[in-house]
Amino acid sequence: MKKVIQHLTAYFCLILITLWIIGFTIFCLYALSFKYAPQETAEAIVVLTGGNDRIATAFSLLRQKKDIPLLISGVNKAVKKEELLSELPPPLQKYITLGYMAENTKENAQEVNAWIQKQHVSSILLVTSFYHVPRSLLEIRNQNKFLKISVFPVFPKTFDDSVDWVRTRYAWQLILEYHKFLIVHTKYILERIF
Repeated sequence: MKKVIQHLTAYFCLILITLWIIGFTIFCLYALSFKYAPQETAEAIVVLTGGNDRIATAFSLLRQKKDIPLLISGVNKAVKKEELLSELPPPLQKYITLGYMAENTKENAQEVNAWIQKQHVSSILLVTSFYHVPRSLLEIRNQNKFLKISVFPVFPKTFDDSVDWVRTRYAWQLILEYHKFLIVHTKYILERIF
């Protein structure tokens, strides 16, 4: 009987590990599948703070699109507007709103939803790190199912399409983000059921 329990435990663990590997692979492919399509139109740009080059990318997009509003969500309360916007010409600065309310992705989504309602916006271009896109979309769509969302995934400058990144910190970042995504996704599924 003891051997049977040991075998069942081993099989159960093997199944769990296999499911985790399959799920993680699908998550990585999903995170890497997002590409910016310049032909897609959006009424506003939203950037979620927290990763390298996110804000710089949003500023670059604003320079291209010129006259659409931009929300920077999750700005540190110690950061002053003049300091953050110093690299932009004054005519573009008037299109930018700094959001100081959010301290995590769920709060980002709440801040985004409140802002788009004030702006009367029905479509956004979301700028965030590539690994953060799946959870960001999940949280924002949970707040507003009717919002049209295009994505600009920000990749690190050192990132390429080779498998070398697996040995870097981006692999660990993806593993961490995968677990966060699983927790949020499971939570929303359970809320719908109960």
